[in-house]
Amino acid sequence: MTQAQASGAHAERQPPPQAAGLTDLVNRLAQELAEARRSLATATQKLGTTSRTLEGRTQELTEARAALALLLATLDSTTDGILAMGYFGRAMHYNTRFIEMWGIAADKLATLNDGALLAMQLAQVKDPARFLSLAEARKAHPDAEQFSVIELTDGRIFECQVSPQRVRGKRVGSVTSFHDVTERERMSRVISALESELPRQVADARASSY
Repeated sequence: MTQAQASGAHAERQPPPQAAGLTDLVNRLAQELAEARRSLATATQKLGTTSRTLEGRTQELTEARAALALLLATLDSTTDGILAMGYFGRAMHYNTRFIEMWGIAADKLATLNDGALLAMQLAQVKDPARFLSLAEARKAHPDAEQFSVIELTDGRIFECQVSPQRVRGKRVGSVTSFHDVTERERMSRVISALESELPRQVADARASSY
């Protein structure tokens, strides 16, 4: 084979420039596709983990909502007025009985805070100065429990119990319960009056009842 023939044969074995460029493009696309598949596999794995986590969180949320609904139903079924006040003076929850006891209008509930509530209560209590001093004492000592008896201008008498509310040991607000003891106090005062007027007759009546 002559040199010219060998050169011609070698030239025939070399791919044309267009074919070489196409091969490079295919190789590059294949690499990008492989990388995309790896990324997709990783994303799918993360999605599966996230999905399982979301399912767990959804279950926890469902259980928490059910527990909260039960708690609120329990609070609404009690005969005491309950108020949970947040750390910054915003009402977090109050039951129906609390609203009834203090005669709070429905249009006032959305903006109920400690200042607005205090103004409503001061207008109804028999001794506003004493009630205000109790409120100031609660602010001065938020971690202390407080018990007091409150008389209203309409003759009703409430026992008031204030306790700090804590979550994981950290105080987040306070819970106040109001118990209507009007009838009990009236009966106690009637008995005290009778005892002072007719001590022996009352003592004999009590003795005969046992």
